[in-house]
Amino acid sequence: MIVEIGCIAVGVPAGYLLRTRPAVVGAVDRLTTWSIYTLLFLLGLSLGSDDALVAKAGDIGLRAVVISMASLAGSVAAGWLLQHVLLRGALDGPGAAHPASPDTGAAMPSATARTGDRP
Repeated sequence: MIVEIGCIAVGVPAGYLLRTRPAVVGAVDRLTTWSIYTLLFLLGLSLGSDDALVAKAGDIGLRAVVISMASLAGSVAAGWLLQHVLLRGALDGPGAAHPASPDTGAAMPSATARTGDRP
């Protein structure tokens, strides 16, 4: 655990100092992506070699689907609540018109009418 904390303690200042160099940032981005791919492959390899886990794959797979669907539904509900109940259009910016706005009762104009472009 000390090694992991040490890597983070050294990496954060190094990243701060090198953040203005696009070549370094791009290389780190690519290296991070491929590191994640490698870790996922090794995780799959490890799971696939576990005989007990493979024997229970059907039961585990069904539970995983149910949990994933419940998580997705909860995320959608939380996003809707955040936008429509808590923020109430706060992210739209000042003076942004909303569809069927309570002030005017009028619907928001289409994108082509706002930009002036004609199809």
